[in-house]
Amino acid sequence: MDKRVKAIFLAAGVFSCGFVLSAGDAESRVAFDQATAQEKAGNYKGAAEDYLAAEHWADDPVLKVNALQHAATAYKKANLLYKEFERLESLLNAFPSSIDFAGTVQREYEIATLFYQGRRDPALSWMPWIKDKDRALETFEAVLKHAPFAKFAPEMRLRLGKLYIEENKIDEALRVFRDIIKMYPKSEEVKYAEFELANILIQKARRGDGDGTYVRQAQDALKKIIEKYPKDSEVGWAKENLAVAEEISAKRLYGIAKFYHRMDRDEAAQVYLNDLIRTYPENKVSDDAEDLLWKMNQDYKPTQIERKDNFIVQYTTEQMPLEKDKIMIVPENSNGKWMLPIEDLGLGGKIEVEKQKDEKGK
Repeated sequence: MDKRVKAIFLAAGVFSCGFVLSAGDAESRVAFDQATAQEKAGNYKGAAEDYLAAEHWADDPVLKVNALQHAATAYKKANLLYKEFERLESLLNAFPSSIDFAGTVQREYEIATLFYQGRRDPALSWMPWIKDKDRALETFEAVLKHAPFAKFAPEMRLRLGKLYIEENKIDEALRVFRDIIKMYPKSEEVKYAEFELANILIQKARRGDGDGTYVRQAQDALKKIIEKYPKDSEVGWAKENLAVAEEISAKRLYGIAKFYHRMDRDEAAQVYLNDLIRTYPENKVSDDAEDLLWKMNQDYKPTQIERKDNFIVQYTTEQMPLEKDKIMIVPENSNGKWMLPIEDLGLGGKIEVEKQKDEKGK
């Protein structure tokens, strides 16, 4: 019997509880039954599509929720995770109070993690070798909206920050790392967020920092890292970049002072130079600052402080371990052995003769 005919009969039927089933709900039940049959037959993708048809026709919210949940399960069985994710999103956005909210969000996070780890769904069912685009960023963003304070939130935000860096969304990455530091100060992820934040800030400072905001923030972040993790293996990186940040800041002050000097505003220039020397007394730029101060004012007496070079991480070098296997000889070092044509023309002997002549000539 055609499914529309079935729907008409169902719509006209009166249930024992005393109400008439709507035509839409009747159509929905027909589609749901077809989906169930498809699922039993192992056609999970077809079943999911029929469940979605059932959700479309349903007027009763309970039927809609049931159909969406079954559609998500069918897509999971079909190994189409992004389509499963879309159905879960529909449930969380439209029926949050009618589902296991925490369990649904947890499943979304599991799917997003698989995408983060490199999972890609097929873009076309008939061409499974053509993969869909990377869905990690959008799925993590969706999960974060539903569960900003979930148990997995620190780890999720850290992953999201790294994805923002890969997408060159630097401002978003800064925001995420700062959120981790502020919201989860005792989490395992906070250390990585602090290092990532400091790295972004120092890179921004290197590329040009008009008012010195980024370099000041980088200095603050790096000082906190050095103080908080004095024995960490990466603390050398922090010290080296703190010296870089200080030099950037010192050069900025020196540049402003030179500008005022060129404009014949030596009083303002001296303020910046004195500030530079006071703030960074051991930096090499302070030598230039004192020279310029002396040119402006012959009565100025240099501090005679011995300036040091920037902190540089010292890496220990070790001898490369010996190869256990024999090393393959490249053709040009094989004395003609590996470059001979099929017919042996005696090139090896000629090469040896030429080599002996060269040695005698020397």
